[in-house]
Amino acid sequence: MSRPRPVLYLTMALAGLAAVTGFAGLADLLPATVILWLLLVQAVAVAVAGVYLQSVVTPLADPRDNDGRQLRPSGAGRIDGR
Repeated sequence: MSRPRPVLYLTMALAGLAAVTGFAGLADLLPATVILWLLLVQAVAVAVAGVYLQSVVTPLADPRDNDGRQLRPSGAGRIDGR
């Protein structure tokens, strides 16, 4: 079973949008208005992705389950012997 990779997929999508916008701007392939709209879409997408990823990715500093309980290692990984 493959594990979900929301950070990877969203980063790839945003990088692709940035590359298209940047290339189109440098090569004068699109009108300036279209490029400005693409940049606005990109800014909104980054903000929405940040909020979404905050809710689905477990932080390494203080991992917690869906109920807010702190996650702890089990079994052989325990150092304190409990």
